[in-house]
Amino acid sequence: MDSFLPYITGDGSVGLYSEEFNDIYHSGYGALTEAYEKFVTPNLGLEDNIKVLDICYGLGYNSKAFLNFNSNKKNILFDCLEIDKNLILLSPFIKTNHTLKDYFIKPKNKHARIGKYKKYKIDSWVNKILMENLFEEFKQDFYLKSILDNSKFAPYLDAKMIKIGKFYQKNRINTISEPQNRLNLHNIYYQYLSKRYKVSSKNGIKFNFYIDDARNTVKKLKNKYDVIFLDAFTTDKCPQLWSLDFIKELYKLSNENCVLLTYSNSVLVRNTLIEAGFFVGKILNKENKSIGTIASKNKSKIINKLTEFELGLLKTRAGIPYRDVNLSCTANEIINTRKKEVEESKLITSSKYLKDRGKK
Repeated sequence: MDSFLPYITGDGSVGLYSEEFNDIYHSGYGALTEAYEKFVTPNLGLEDNIKVLDICYGLGYNSKAFLNFNSNKKNILFDCLEIDKNLILLSPFIKTNHTLKDYFIKPKNKHARIGKYKKYKIDSWVNKILMENLFEEFKQDFYLKSILDNSKFAPYLDAKMIKIGKFYQKNRINTISEPQNRLNLHNIYYQYLSKRYKVSSKNGIKFNFYIDDARNTVKKLKNKYDVIFLDAFTTDKCPQLWSLDFIKELYKLSNENCVLLTYSNSVLVRNTLIEAGFFVGKILNKENKSIGTIASKNKSKIINKLTEFELGLLKTRAGIPYRDVNLSCTANEIINTRKKEVEESKLITSSKYLKDRGKK
């Protein structure tokens, strides 16, 4: 966690700044807002029995928001890919249900910012389900004592969830007799969580966690997914997860009606998705502004199609994909390979394409 700095995003939810990548994990205007608007609220037409692949899980906002939004669905499987185990273990404890007071009582941190009252939230039962799944997989390791008991992080953490986490750790729930286990959980549940609990493990909510380079994991997965969240750092910071070869693996893991969602509007990303075999369109906000990209094998899933102008831009040098044939190259190797291909390309440059069409 020392390589990450927490901060309050524009909607009051907690974001992280990565010192390693010199980049933020979430949009500065709102971590939860981004999760809902770009990864959740597009009309996907989903029924029960949903399989979700969450690439670059981070603090889990995308999967948690998806579960919160689809609380009436049964049998949802989340396969969550993340290279940093600490982020996964921290995810149930991040504060997401703020009061207005929380917006103005903030640590004096250069990344903190004053925001407006939030529009979106994640109900506590979502983090409770997540915690149960984490404990099942990681046992006592899931509780990050060095972080959760550190006053430096306290303003960013949910005190009620920490109490539940300590309960799990102290009582070793997996060794308690089943009747006593149920009684203890019942008591702490109603003491600390909303009584409007809508979903339980009986509804088939399951999280699987894969802690490794996502390139290694995708080659091992056997599921065919209904939804894929691609939330990696930007193409210049993490080209490994935007290469044509990686996207082709995602194509293989997609069922015929799968939708892949990403925050990126990049010409490079959109053309890479098309070259991998996907149909591609835009995710629009209420102002009709493109805030992300949607891709699918099924053309009917693409509601907001790219314009002729946008399609033409994909065929410039800007759309040349990254390449990582064996899914093993370093970021610099991938970037330098593309740079050489761009320099040798006979395609028109994006700047000339824009100039010829009177665009700046």
